[in-house]
Amino acid sequence: LKDNIALGKNVKVSSSENPSVDGSKIVDNDGTTRWSSEFTDNQWFNIDLGGNYTINKVTLDWEASYATAYKIQTSTDRKTWKTVKNVTNGKGGEETITFDATKARYVRMQGVERALPYGYSLWEMSVYTK
Repeated sequence: LKDNIALGKNVKVSSSENPSVDGSKIVDNDGTTRWSSEFTDNQWFNIDLGGNYTINKVTLDWEASYATAYKIQTSTDRKTWKTVKNVTNGKGGEETITFDATKARYVRMQGVERALPYGYSLWEMSVYTK
């Protein structure tokens, strides 16, 4: 099995519900800590992988407040984002998202629609190379 290259990397978030649920929790390899956004649909986070990698898979481990619709996007400069997967039927729980291999330094979950009135809430996100 490939290693999760997102572990311990820097995470930027659009918002956090409070300081105890900040973006670093997404990549801390601790399934009991989480990031939780403000309570609106258009929330996101991105992970800086620290260099360019060829990636083709991410896994998301959602808390109860998941996204029914979201985009997985990649970038090499954190300015121009490419949507590599447009998810319109998110089920929550553990989701594995595969896509065509693409070169990326940054990986973003761009929320489109929430399942619940709360924010997006995620225990972990992992990123894998081809």
